[in-house]
Amino acid sequence: MTGKARDIEFEGDYPKGAYSPSKDKPPEYVAYLERASAGLKTVRLVVFAGMSSFIILAIYGYFLIYQLTRDAAQMAVTMQKMAITMQEMRSDMQLMRPMADNLGQMNQSMYRMTMSARNMDRSISPPMRAMNSFMPWGNEPYIAPPPATYLPPPRAGH
Repeated sequence: MTGKARDIEFEGDYPKGAYSPSKDKPPEYVAYLERASAGLKTVRLVVFAGMSSFIILAIYGYFLIYQLTRDAAQMAVTMQKMAITMQEMRSDMQLMRPMADNLGQMNQSMYRMTMSARNMDRSISPPMRAMNSFMPWGNEPYIAPPPATYLPPPRAGH
């Protein structure tokens, strides 16, 4: 501000002599200035609300980024633990290979036993029918069990 601007005298809200409220009709520029002043108040209100919203969103954004970095750090630690666990499981699986081979042999043995029981049932049933007709404890004929279901041979390596 210059020295002259400080020396201006005001009458109400306006410089003295620019507008006299005692006149009947104010000049046209006064109405324009009043509207401009009201518009500036509205603009100030909108800008203040926008700045407040921006500050709130910036704080929330900072919080979200903080949470994300914390979660990423926890995820990295968890992934390291999981990698160690996977290595241990891999070594355990290598130790289980002989057990898998033994299970395959056991499966083949069970298949052979089932086939033997089936053959034995087929070979014993007819003579048992004949013997039951001579036995004193019952006149009911011997009813042989249904034949065993045929099992497919085990696959190699299982």
